[in-house]
Amino acid sequence: MALLENGVHSPPSTEIPGTASVMKVKPLVYVLLTAAVTLGATLARADDRNLLPKYGSLPKTEWQKAADAKFIAAIDQQYHGDRNKASADLAARGWQYLAEQNFDDAMRRFNQAWLLNNNNGTALWGMAAIQAGSGKFDESLKLFAEAEKFVGSDINFSTDYAKALAMAGASLKNDDMLKDAFVRFELLYQKAPQNTMNLQNWAIALFSQGKYSEAWAKVKLAEATPNKDELDPRFLAALKSRMPRPKD
Repeated sequence: MALLENGVHSPPSTEIPGTASVMKVKPLVYVLLTAAVTLGATLARADDRNLLPKYGSLPKTEWQKAADAKFIAAIDQQYHGDRNKASADLAARGWQYLAEQNFDDAMRRFNQAWLLNNNNGTALWGMAAIQAGSGKFDESLKLFAEAEKFVGSDINFSTDYAKALAMAGASLKNDDMLKDAFVRFELLYQKAPQNTMNLQNWAIALFSQGKYSEAWAKVKLAEATPNKDELDPRFLAALKSRMPRPKD
C-alpha cells in the first residue's frame, strides 16, 4: 500500500468526529437506532448501492423507494420527527465503524445519515474518506468539496481534505492537486501549528515527491507537538530508508 493511501485508516486525523465536532451517541440512542437500522439493512440487503456514496446517485426503483419510506417512518417515530438529530447520530456511528476499518457498515450509516439530511457534512466527509482510501479520487474530492460547505471550519476535516488532495496528486501525478494540497498544508499550519497529523501528511506528500530533507523538516516540527506519539513509525522508517535523519 502506498504511503499516501493510509488516509482512510485514521480519519479524521485518527479522531472520530463524535469526540469533537459531532455530538457523542449515547447508549440509549444506540438502542433506539437498532430497530430502524436493522429494518433498513433488511429491506435493502440485496442492494449493492448501499455501499456507494449517496447510493450511487442513481434513480431508485419503487421497491427501493418503499424501503426508504419505511426506514424514515421508523426513524421519525423514534426521534419524534427530528431527522437532523437522527442523521447526526447515524453519521457518528459511521465514523466509529470507519475507525474500526469496517468500511461497508460505515458507508451504510453515512448513506442513511445523508438520506435523512442531505446537508450532513459529517456524513459526506465520511463518504469522501472511504473513497480516498479506496483510491477513488475523483469521487472523493467531489464529496470533500461538497462537505466543505458544511464542515469547512472543522480543523480535522481540513486536514483530511488536504491529505486527500495530496494522495490524489501523487497517485495521478497531478501538479495542480499537489499545489492545492501544499497551500492547504501551509494554511493549516498557520492556523494550527500543533496539529501533528497535518505536519505528518505534509511530510508524506513531500516524501512522495522525493523531497526528503523537506519531509524531515516537517517531521521535526511534528515531533515537537503534544501529540507526537500519533506519528506513523512505518512512514518514519520509510523516510529513513531514503535519507538518514539529518543531524540537528
